[in-house]
Amino acid sequence: MYPRNKLDSSGGSAGRTFDLRAIAEGSNGQLVTSANRACRVTVKIIQATDLKKQPLAQDAIGPSFRVRVEDTTHKSREIKDSVDADGALRVVQTFTFDVKDPESAQLIVQVYGKGLLGYDKLIGTCEHMAVKLFLEENDGFSEAEGKWYDLYTKDGKKKVPGKILMNIVAGIAEPEQKIRLFVGTWNVGNSRPPLDLSAWIPMTTAYEIVAIGTQECDYPPRLPFTECGKDWLETLRHHVGRRYRVIHYTSRGQMRLVVFVRDDAEKAISDVDSGSQATGVGHVMANKGGVCIAFKFWDTGLCFVNCHFAAHVGHCETRNSNYREIAGQLRVGPHSMDILNQFHHVFWIGDLNYRLDFGSEDERTLAPQRSIWDKMVKQILDGEYKELLHYDELRKEKTASRVLHGFKEGEIQFPPTFKMQRESTNMYDQKRMPAWCDRVLWRTLQGCHVKLLSYTYCSQILTSDHKPVSATFGLTAYALPSSNSGVSNDSDDKRWHVRFTSLRAKNLRASDINGFSDPYLSFIGPNLVQRFHSKVKYQTLNPVWNPLKELPTLVLNIFPLKRLEKEYLMVQVRDHDSRSADYTLGYTAIPLASAVIAFNKGPLETATFRVELLHHGLPAGTLEGGMKLTWERNVIKRRSRIARELIARTLSLRDILRRTVSK
Repeated sequence: MYPRNKLDSSGGSAGRTFDLRAIAEGSNGQLVTSANRACRVTVKIIQATDLKKQPLAQDAIGPSFRVRVEDTTHKSREIKDSVDADGALRVVQTFTFDVKDPESAQLIVQVYGKGLLGYDKLIGTCEHMAVKLFLEENDGFSEAEGKWYDLYTKDGKKKVPGKILMNIVAGIAEPEQKIRLFVGTWNVGNSRPPLDLSAWIPMTTAYEIVAIGTQECDYPPRLPFTECGKDWLETLRHHVGRRYRVIHYTSRGQMRLVVFVRDDAEKAISDVDSGSQATGVGHVMANKGGVCIAFKFWDTGLCFVNCHFAAHVGHCETRNSNYREIAGQLRVGPHSMDILNQFHHVFWIGDLNYRLDFGSEDERTLAPQRSIWDKMVKQILDGEYKELLHYDELRKEKTASRVLHGFKEGEIQFPPTFKMQRESTNMYDQKRMPAWCDRVLWRTLQGCHVKLLSYTYCSQILTSDHKPVSATFGLTAYALPSSNSGVSNDSDDKRWHVRFTSLRAKNLRASDINGFSDPYLSFIGPNLVQRFHSKVKYQTLNPVWNPLKELPTLVLNIFPLKRLEKEYLMVQVRDHDSRSADYTLGYTAIPLASAVIAFNKGPLETATFRVELLHHGLPAGTLEGGMKLTWERNVIKRRSRIARELIARTLSLRDILRRTVSK
């Protein structure tokens, strides 16, 4: 049943085990071979009403929510929205749980308020709900608008004031799921868009995920709305139809991004997060910058970034700078990592504003020469896109690794999307040179794959001086065995470890005035029991670490071997500075798949890797080396136990010496 490696179960040093049969039969071994399909419960608390503190029935101050399934409890973030005119408290927070035993698991939702001394005091609790009931109801579907739940006393015997509006969905995943994505971008031109968007966004349920990013989306709202953002969101909701639910909506200034999920795939969504980054002087111009939404589809991380870069001919470097600011400073998920190295797939969309550079345009004038404009428009009408794309700034800058390094783009087989005459399908405005300003690109982690299905534009939307662009994709989303993270109750506490056999970095960035850096490595992420650091290597841009003396042994909190095949080690390369905060030299992610393959081949096998470092989204050197996956007692606990034993022996020896001297 299990492959047997060349060494027996006691082979290797420090109690390391290399025989998968022995692992399965030993400490924590049943977790290693687990292939149980993921069961996930997602609880979205939408709002609450009439929350009262007992026994005086006063309005609750600083309410918070705690949601528990099995031995995991999530607490709500600070709720900033005030109670509206109807007495409803807007919450809109989502909590996700991976359930080990769906048959017996209970869902518990509690509401707390601040007491006299600032301590949390229970206001009420919903009736305990069996997870299996949500699995049986509608097979993972949920009510779009949610359901109201009453509150009771802690013992559940008496109803108390207050209700919670929640959307609860549960489902069991297939190990692999093929999904399709529709990704669209449009500079709305601050004009009221048409209600019918079907020429751009198809009215079909063929896609599990629909992501729409817009720029200059600030137009007079249509009744009954008083805000443009609400009008636009409702326009999209109505268009995509009732089978799609909003995963998240975010905006900054005139940039907006909304991501929908089809109702039968809603159970797969978790860890939703969003962020934004303004660009330019002072980072205060809300019209330029980027917004993003990130989440997991089962265990596959997806991130969508919608951007609006600096405009006009001659500002290519400013656009490059906008990209560096967003890639380097926009944060979601673990804030110690950049967005490009923590998600399996990143989709970068927007009005990137890159122009066609013929090398003859005067940067001081916005309007192009008429003769050049006429020639270019003729080429467009004749379908000579390939010839024009030789002058595309974005392609030139990408080739030179000055922007969107590592991103891919489909072949452009449609005309420039800017600058159009409004109310026209194919007429260009003579005020600007036509350009492919509106783009969709994507990037994947090493070992991940996306298939581009289509890349096109829409000529039938007439209200803006830009035409909408869309791309469709296919990819495989994975639902992995439960990570079973946390503290083991097993006295042996055997776990997976990563031991490096070699490690070096090349061509790091210089951070000191003498042209060198003092680099060290920081290993972070949810699949490690803690953050680990290497030793500092002083005054070098090409450090080599001694694996026995200068590198940590990484202790993983992931047990199932099938899960490890899809995991990554997130790494920061930092510059040590004794007089100020340490500076980041680069980020990367090391796939563990090769380490699992090497482990299955035998204990003498070593996995090699080479990954690129990024800093502000651009190349910042490489990290390469060898590593082994080992199964052994938790080295952190072992070292702690040894330290305690040494202290105990020292104290005992001291007592013996004292007694001897006193005699």
